[in-house]
Amino acid sequence: MNTLTRYAAAATNGDDADTLIDRAKQHGLDAVELRWKSIDPRNLSVLTGARSSGVNVAAIDLGVVDADHDPRADLPNLLSAANATSCRRLLLTQRRAAGGADAEARAWFVTMLRQLAEQCEAPGLSLVVRVARSGETESGLTSTADLREVLAAVNRGNVAAETDLSAMLTGGEDAQRSTDSLVGRVGYARLGDRAAELDTDVIGAFLADLQVYGYGDVVAVPADAKLGELLDSIGTSVTFDADRLAKFQQTLVENNLDGAVMLSAENVVSVSGYWPMNGTCVAVVPRSGEPHLLVPAGEEFWAARSGWANLHMYQAGRIGDPSLADTVASQLRRLRDTGVISGRRIGVEGPFRAQVPPHMAHEVSGRHEIIRPVVASALDAETVFFDAALCRSRAAKTTAELAALRRTAAIADIGLQTFRDGLRDGVRDIDLATEVERAIETQGVGHLGASRVRGYAFVMSGPQTSQCHLDYEFSSTRRMRDGEWILMELAVVADGYWQDLSRVFVLGDPTDQQREIAETAETAFVAAARAAVPGATGAEVDDAARRAIDAAGMGEAYPHQTGHGVGIAFHEQYPLLKPGSTHVLEEGNVIAIEPGVYVPGVGGVRNEDDLVVGSADGATTLQSVPHAVSVSGSRR
Repeated sequence: MNTLTRYAAAATNGDDADTLIDRAKQHGLDAVELRWKSIDPRNLSVLTGARSSGVNVAAIDLGVVDADHDPRADLPNLLSAANATSCRRLLLTQRRAAGGADAEARAWFVTMLRQLAEQCEAPGLSLVVRVARSGETESGLTSTADLREVLAAVNRGNVAAETDLSAMLTGGEDAQRSTDSLVGRVGYARLGDRAAELDTDVIGAFLADLQVYGYGDVVAVPADAKLGELLDSIGTSVTFDADRLAKFQQTLVENNLDGAVMLSAENVVSVSGYWPMNGTCVAVVPRSGEPHLLVPAGEEFWAARSGWANLHMYQAGRIGDPSLADTVASQLRRLRDTGVISGRRIGVEGPFRAQVPPHMAHEVSGRHEIIRPVVASALDAETVFFDAALCRSRAAKTTAELAALRRTAAIADIGLQTFRDGLRDGVRDIDLATEVERAIETQGVGHLGASRVRGYAFVMSGPQTSQCHLDYEFSSTRRMRDGEWILMELAVVADGYWQDLSRVFVLGDPTDQQREIAETAETAFVAAARAAVPGATGAEVDDAARRAIDAAGMGEAYPHQTGHGVGIAFHEQYPLLKPGSTHVLEEGNVIAIEPGVYVPGVGGVRNEDDLVVGSADGATTLQSVPHAVSVSGSRR
């Protein structure tokens, strides 16, 4: 079952807010869906109390609306309730017109939605249009087709549709086809009133489709007597990485910082667990208390995978929308005025030696350089670079981070095996590299719940492998031949968590020289892995590998460092495994170990794995595809 899904307890039989919140806590859920009629806008203490105890309001359902029940008339109270609970969406459906005047009722509803959507843009609220639920015979929206018609007529970025599994099945719709027809515009999902009756395979397929189609937010489940049984059958709620947030905020305390504002992909991933689409998400983390994430409209459905309760949607990309700098400035002032973040020293990102790409890897964002002065002005604070301290604090991975890296490793193994299986006499390097990337992405998306996967493979054959220790690799149109080394350098990222790997094989029977080189490189790899124990320095691990290569008389053929950290970046700057490194390894470090031997005119050997530090016997590899000297050769 889909373990990445979080659930919101939804009211049944007129449950009031107190009852629903208690039921959510009882079943370990971190969110509820409330009905507007159950909320007293004059007394929001019960809702703010729920927030302080870890229960979020995923949605406020306004019910069936028409001119006599116009939500615009109650907008001040709605905004007050949404702000108090950090709720990001309002649910509503259209009332059927009396006397059969459905076209007139639909026209009113569309006009109302447009106007309400405009009023909800600044506070970052989404409007989610839904179909009728059990007992709502007065609703004029009864099918997915109705929802699509309304979305097309309104055409606003913060107006989306709810997909309700029970309603679709009751209406005779194909759930997968109907959900597919709302791709990109699913703003909320629910299992619906029949959830307890449905087969878990049907629910599992629905949840999997949501992940595939880009929806990663909470799914509403009926909070009735069978809630516990239902949750046991489909999996429990998953939230953000509290351990990572605690470590991050401790770093702020240790560096005398009152908060931090960050945009780079690696830092947003590190603190929130969410891999930004294009680098315009902004993580705002106070020294204590809850973090906040600013996200552009449309991306909030993906960003919700972080589990952060405080997502703030802003409009971007349209003619007339404010610039990112102006948007961030206004959002930061609002967070300052509401007491979320304040103080005189705010941590920001300094100049990067190299930047980790967001999902849209073709355009790495450098927007933190633009936003840095905005932070100082909007918060009236000194901005302080704290990258070094941040790199150090995130070197030891949390349990959740290790799980994410193990998932990436499993996907990377697909690429390693595809490379090994694809080695043939006469195959072009570029063709095999492309096949590896294709396999990683086509088989990796959806594997173990991964939603976004990229692979970057560089295949080099023959004498070119002796140059693969340089700061560049490329795949050429050269054809590999029997008797040659073929080496692949591979980077894999799954939902923001990276692996850095290499594999090399002789195609066919190796010569004595090739076998000696390969065995020397492998001896160095094993020595480094055994030396990588908690308390060892980076220099000691490097020395173990270097001594093994020196002993074989090949020391001059090993020109680079032994390894580095890996995780939310392909190359993390802590710990470094190289001569003179004083970086101390600790339990939970994930490191790439990559000693190599390179002989011009003959070739180069480098097998690289990512390993977890923790055992007194040495680091443990995350890879399942083994090192080997050669693979069987074959003719074209």
